[in-house]
Amino acid sequence: MPKISGSGSGDPGAKDKGSGAGAVGGSSILGKLIGGGGQAPGGKSKVPAYVGNDLLERLRDTVVALQRNPKVEIPPVSLSAFVEAAIESAVEEAEAQYNDGDRFPARPNAKLKTGPPVG
Repeated sequence: MPKISGSGSGDPGAKDKGSGAGAVGGSSILGKLIGGGGQAPGGKSKVPAYVGNDLLERLRDTVVALQRNPKVEIPPVSLSAFVEAAIESAVEEAEAQYNDGDRFPARPNAKLKTGPPVG
């Protein structure tokens, strides 16, 4: 039977605590006022990314279908848990393919540039 990881922690029974469960403030106005840009180890943050509307609907439909499918041994506990597991898988694949399986070095600037790609 297919197994779908419920969270990136490897604990299928782990509950998704949603955004901001660990870090104080994050990108909120309050967070900016009190310096909430840092992230606590093991905390959670929102992902500042856009996806197409059709893909987002497919994602939602997939999570609900997996949760309702009796053939799925360990269904995702939430949309956030499913996305976190997918991101973790993609990052590990990129590290394996382009960096000999090691983590990429920390970026020199804490902030990423926004807007259209350069080039």
